[in-house]
Amino acid sequence: MSDSLSRTLILLQHLSAAKAEGVTVTQLVERTQLASSTVYRLVQELEALGYLRKAGDRRLFPKFLFEQGRDVGGIDIGHLTEACQSISSRLIVASEFIALRRENLFWHIAEEHPQQSIRLRAGAGFVRGAYELDCITRMALAHLPLKMIEAKWDVAAFFDVGVSGGKVHWEEARDRVAAVDTNDMQYDLMGNAKGVRRFCVAIHGAKGEFVGLLTAAEAATPLRDVEGHVAQVRAVLLETKGAVESGAGMTSSALTHNG
Repeated sequence: MSDSLSRTLILLQHLSAAKAEGVTVTQLVERTQLASSTVYRLVQELEALGYLRKAGDRRLFPKFLFEQGRDVGGIDIGHLTEACQSISSRLIVASEFIALRRENLFWHIAEEHPQQSIRLRAGAGFVRGAYELDCITRMALAHLPLKMIEAKWDVAAFFDVGVSGGKVHWEEARDRVAAVDTNDMQYDLMGNAKGVRRFCVAIHGAKGEFVGLLTAAEAATPLRDVEGHVAQVRAVLLETKGAVESGAGMTSSALTHNG
């Protein structure tokens, strides 16, 4: 997929998601992480073609419906949505499905719980670079040959998760990625610079190919029982991973956690 088409699809997805409440250009720039010049140009073109309505308060309302394909990597998007809803309900957190696209991470699904203690900036259609070495980047890169990363990625661009965001030399980044167990859970206990702590598992297709990441995202607040909390999240994520990979839908009975 060309970069131009990818940017257009990202914008269309965000506009369609805001059909009820509308969205401003400033909000689109923040949510899509696209260059402001790109967003303004695409918005002007869509407006001129009659696909957008601008309200008096400058909010944009789409006059179209944009629907994502019904599967991601051969896995039904409905099952992935149900999986995120299940995780969110059981853990009272946000849950996301994120895919790797070249050197970027793309948010396909973002489910938030009304009682969770933090709101995510990343919603469906959000894109960010895969150079911050948080758990989702480590897990995604663990599915790529290291020689491919060295040949096609900017190995001098990796940086640490958290407020410091210090540069991570490729030798250390490579060791962190190589240490990942792709069948287990990855997490960042201290959280990122936005105060979000994520846990993630990888979803694999029928032939073992990497499809994307299922996450649990919460506020990076102090935990009374770190081991117990990590164990609870791991159990929910791994159970959900198994259900998705087996092709099972997440029925209402799966929303009740026995632990």
